[in-house]
Parts: sequence; C-alpha cells; structure tokens
Amino acid sequence: MQILQITDTGKAFQINPGLNDAWYNPDTVGQGFLIMVYPDVMQMFLAWFTYEIERPDDMVPEMLGEAGHRWLTAQGAFSGNQALLDIYVARGGVFDISPPIPQQEQDGTMLIEFTGCDKGTVSYEIPSINRSGVVPIQRLVSDNLALCEALNGESDDK
Repeated sequence: MQILQITDTGKAFQINPGLNDAWYNPDTVGQGFLIMVYPDVMQMFLAWFTYEIERPDDMVPEMLGEAGHRWLTAQGAFSGNQALLDIYVARGGVFDISPPIPQQEQDGTMLIEFTGCDKGTVSYEIPSINRSGVVPIQRLVSDNLALCEALNGESDDK
C-alpha cells in the first residue's frame, strides 16, 4: 500500500470551518461523511457511514439498524487544502449505555484533499481489510457553501 501523506499541492484553497457539513459520493448511495474542521487546533474530525466489505449472512441477527452497517471515525491535522487523518474502528459498545466502554482501534489512514468549497477526494488505506481507494466527494447540501467561500476569501463575482 502507498503511504498517505500531506504534500505541497500549490493550491490556494485553504481548509476552513465552512467545510463543516455532510459529504457524499453520488455513486455510492446510502454512504457518506460528516466533516468537522477545528481551526484553532488545526484538526479535522470525520465520521464515515459505510457498509461491511461483504454482505453479512441473512441469519446475522439485527436488533437496531442492519448488520452490514459500519461507522468509522477519523481525526488528524490539516494544512492548506489537505488533512491527514488516522482511521478508527469502535468495537464493544452497546446502544445508549455504558459500560461496556467501546474500544477504539486505529486501523489505517486517509488523506482528504479539497479542490474548493464544494468538491474533494478522500484517499484511504485500511490495512486490516487490505483495501485502499479514492472517493470523490461533494456536499450533500449547499447551506455552508457561502460561508466556506467567504472564509476562503473568494469573491461573489467569479
């Protein structure tokens, strides 16, 4: 697998809190990302709503939701138009109670690169399942688009 790292792309776009939103790839309906930017500490948090790599057997019990759902989280630093995040998988929790306290296991990395306030890519490497790839993303809605553009110093007359 290729090692993901932040590189100098020479792009003027800067990650900013106007990117805080729901993001998705129209080609993978039912999956997506929630992205939060924390500029004071130059950190990004991401929740990735996706599915198991293979459909579970129909006999796998479902009590809430469906057995094939997966929720990954990621966090890390950003610089310029890129963020390098560690991916985490939570295991062992139970809905709306504690204990048991879920265990967070680091399992891979992702590099997020924004080409503007409405588009980007998520490159990921997850060693435990020997998977890597690139997901093009766009905003689910445009509510924060104007804020992002203002924070990035973009003018209204493009």
